[in-house]
Amino acid sequence: MTPFVDKNYQKAYNFINEAYHIVIASHINPDGDTLGSMLGLGIVLKKMGKKVTYFNCEKNLPRKFDFLPSYKKIKQILPEDYDLFISVDAASFERVGIAQDIKTPSICFDHHKTNTNFCTINIVNQNSISTSLVIFDFLETFELTITKESAICFYTALVEDSGFFKFDRVNSETFEKAAKLVELGANPNKISDLLTNRNSLAKIRLMQRYLEVLVLKQNATICLSKITLKDFDQTGAKKSDSDEFVNIGLSLATVKLSIFCYEIDYENIKFSLRSKSDKIDCSKIAENFGGGGHKRAAGFTAKINEYDDIIRLIIDN
Repeated sequence: MTPFVDKNYQKAYNFINEAYHIVIASHINPDGDTLGSMLGLGIVLKKMGKKVTYFNCEKNLPRKFDFLPSYKKIKQILPEDYDLFISVDAASFERVGIAQDIKTPSICFDHHKTNTNFCTINIVNQNSISTSLVIFDFLETFELTITKESAICFYTALVEDSGFFKFDRVNSETFEKAAKLVELGANPNKISDLLTNRNSLAKIRLMQRYLEVLVLKQNATICLSKITLKDFDQTGAKKSDSDEFVNIGLSLATVKLSIFCYEIDYENIKFSLRSKSDKIDCSKIAENFGGGGHKRAAGFTAKINEYDDIIRLIIDN
């Protein structure tokens, strides 16, 4: 172990070392980074002899990640007793989907600049391309054993949050760490195939609905589209099937900002924002409506009856 360890790192390690039963929580509307980070970390902690409970409040998890080790062990209910609570890839308790009454020590691993430092110990690296790499750095610092199963989870999280290495903040260090994960057993070809080549017919039909209502604004620099509850019902698709739709709009040559919305229920609607312009900060837009994220990717939730006003505010500004 290196003799010069960051104080937060050391405190977090001490919490982990002293705990017996650890809950690791991922955020609502889970993506690859939060699930891969949670499962990858949990596998390491189990190797340390810890009892681990994986938590996500969503009843329907994205099927595309069902190949991840321990995916089927994710619970939707918090256990009554545990010694330590760990949040991964979430900026607040609200983002985790639970009340702020955690009585045990807590640790947050994250990379969002909108993080509220809501845990006892907060290890947040805004420069990291993914939370999985924040955790990977932590584990390497204390020379903890990263198994093949953990490497698969961390690599999946990395490629998902980096857009397969095409987003901002991807640098030489990113590839060095990716190479380490491959050396530990992650198979890039197999993981890529599992993530991209298992679409359901329902998802393709939902994508058709997305394209049918897609419109361009502000001289074709803003793309806007929306999926309704009726669309989900008629196609048989899940909400998680629409996770990547916002990137379709961004792929258009003239588009600088892509806005994709889907109805969560009869009252609430989810906004996803993606930008490929240095002049458009998605996180600032999302913060105006109670959300958060990164400069190039962010989101928030609002009431359906606020939809038109919100779109008008975003487009006009």
